[in-house]
Amino acid sequence: MWRPLLLILYCLAASARAEAPAIDFATGEWPPYVSRSFTADGVFADMVRQACRRAGYNARFHYMSWPRAEAEVKAGRAAAAFPYRPTPERQRDFDFSPPLIHSSSYFFYYKPRLANPPGGFRSLTDLRAYRIGVQLGYWYQPLFKQSRLNTLNTNDEENAIRLLRAGHLDLAPLTLERGLFLIRTQAAGHEREFAYIPTPLDKATPLGLMYSRSYPDIAKLRRAIDRTLQAMQADGSLQAIYQRNFPELKPRR
Repeated sequence: MWRPLLLILYCLAASARAEAPAIDFATGEWPPYVSRSFTADGVFADMVRQACRRAGYNARFHYMSWPRAEAEVKAGRAAAAFPYRPTPERQRDFDFSPPLIHSSSYFFYYKPRLANPPGGFRSLTDLRAYRIGVQLGYWYQPLFKQSRLNTLNTNDEENAIRLLRAGHLDLAPLTLERGLFLIRTQAAGHEREFAYIPTPLDKATPLGLMYSRSYPDIAKLRRAIDRTLQAMQADGSLQAIYQRNFPELKPRR
């Protein structure tokens, strides 16, 4: 008697899920925050998916390059891109969600290749003597240009780790989670040969959704998702997802 009833309830629940409206999100490979190779696509995608589900939507992720993700959101072909930090330049064209994660960036270095690393810095101009790897489109580029730092464009952050080990770079700016993850995966067995300047490049900075202003029904979607994210922050859901993805993350200075 119970089996037919349970089957009916399951089918009704599955039907309700299938009929939930889909929202298109643009994102890219940036482990450990988001990656197709991770369970639930990584910590950030897991947060976005659960927020959408609680708000009554299905999250649909489209992986692409970061410049294209920004273009897709600006053109209204994606509701939002993630993870992004609000900057004055971006806020001219986009709106931002409440933060899902706060993270700081640090200058990582390879100790065998940098005998006298800076113990800290008061201004970015203090780092002009160092070769610093950067990625196109990243938030820090205007700051580095303004401070006239000696920068070298690298293909990606994985390559920056390799260039540090080869001695072609002195410093590489990376978020803490990203830097420690890359060192573990790109230089396994040599983790203690890396360190980072204890002065953060930025304060604990919010990473969130960068919303389109022209995606269909974006005002309604944004209100629903933002309310859900605020509720998940209040009830500890976002922190629980973070801790599940980073159970052993410990800063190594």
